Amino acid sequence: GRPSVKGRLARVVMCAVCALMLCPMLCPMLSARPARAAEPPLAPPFKVRSVTGQTLDLAALSARGPVLLDFWATWCKPCLAALPELDALHRRFSPRGLTVIGVSVDGPRNFPKVRPMAQRLGLGFPIVLDEDGSLQQRYQARAVPTSVLISAEGRMVFVRQGWRPGETADLERAIEALLPDSSITPQP
Repeated sequence: GRPSVKGRLARVVMCAVCALMLCPMLCPMLSARPARAAEPPLAPPFKVRSVTGQTLDLAALSARGPVLLDFWATWCKPCLAALPELDALHRRFSPRGLTVIGVSVDGPRNFPKVRPMAQRLGLGFPIVLDEDGSLQQRYQARAVPTSVLISAEGRMVFVRQGWRPGETADLERAIEALLPDSSITPQP
């Protein structure tokens, strides 16, 4: 007799599975397609005011060169340990166009501690308060510290969550790759 509906369905499914398994071998053109490198995502635009009253606009800063955002908090020990290394990057690369911005994600109770903490650490880069959490949300900084390196073209080319002593080498290489040769100074 005729095979049951269940039996025919089982054979159709088995044939489909075999075809899917054999397809890469039978269709080398499909499996050998080179993967296209995805372009880094665009950085969300921002215009914020630093704790010293300076207006910081991503578009204007990017025109000068790459921008490094560092999300941190006064209560975060790894953040506080990382800030002097970020300040060293600021001092080294700022003349070549890098802008470093510390983004404090402290809550309202700790806002008064942010500026004195930055002064005590001798930080030479601007600090902003992310009072409503919008920068942290837009940049998806789910943990602190988080560093986001933005190219002059406005793309997020490097993101690092967390920090360990001496772990700044990859970030430093990413910054170097975005900057002009040290013999060329950018226009302000």
